[in-house]
Amino acid sequence: MTIEECKEYLPDGWAEIIQQDPLLMEIFEEHEYDLEEEAVPPFLFQDLRSGNMEHLRPIFALYGQPGLDMLQELLEIDEISKDTAEVQLPDGQTGYAGYFFTRFSEKNRQAAENAVRTYIKNINRIFVEDFEEDAPLDENAEIEILSGQAGKDFMIEANQRWGTEENAVTEVEEYLREWCFDMPYREGYEDIELMSEALYHISCDYLLSYHLQWAMFDTKQENPFRPYFELWKMGLRIYFPERGRVILIS
Repeated sequence: MTIEECKEYLPDGWAEIIQQDPLLMEIFEEHEYDLEEEAVPPFLFQDLRSGNMEHLRPIFALYGQPGLDMLQELLEIDEISKDTAEVQLPDGQTGYAGYFFTRFSEKNRQAAENAVRTYIKNINRIFVEDFEEDAPLDENAEIEILSGQAGKDFMIEANQRWGTEENAVTEVEEYLREWCFDMPYREGYEDIELMSEALYHISCDYLLSYHLQWAMFDTKQENPFRPYFELWKMGLRIYFPERGRVILIS
């Protein structure tokens, strides 16, 4: 794609900034997706990993402090995942991992449990106050951390149970995703939606994306996904297989 083709689908302020930055210009011109569907390259942040996120500062600065706060968290993601950024390719060459991720350390176990407790309270509040339903989770739930083969086995079991009547009451993430999907943006911040796919592709994680965008949403609610982000930074993904059971996968 040429930058002129990209400009048709980008906000004027973005296009001017991209044209003035050779690296951003190259990334957008190499964008091969349907621009009408995805005006922003879905792997934009991967193309800027390992120290180049600052190239986006002029774009995020267009949205004031909320935009700069989002950039700061992207910088943090880039920094904490730098040790896992490089991967060994089959031909012996070194490449970059397709997604950002971190590794869990046992020293963070208590911090992880604290984040889980806070996240459960946030979820229960959303279900009670916004969905007008009963709280789905036990705030004193048992917390288990699984890694290696045990984690893989759990994921296989969870995928098999997904969508079944047995598991319907605890499909918390799906409800949260639908809730956020329908949330409007604040006036003047709507353009950030163009980055939704790129934010999702940071880690194939919708809730991480919604956390990063939260200040752009037209809501006075405190961001309920902060503890979710803390768990992600610790290298953990959270699942609720039962009302009184939490599984963290490292």
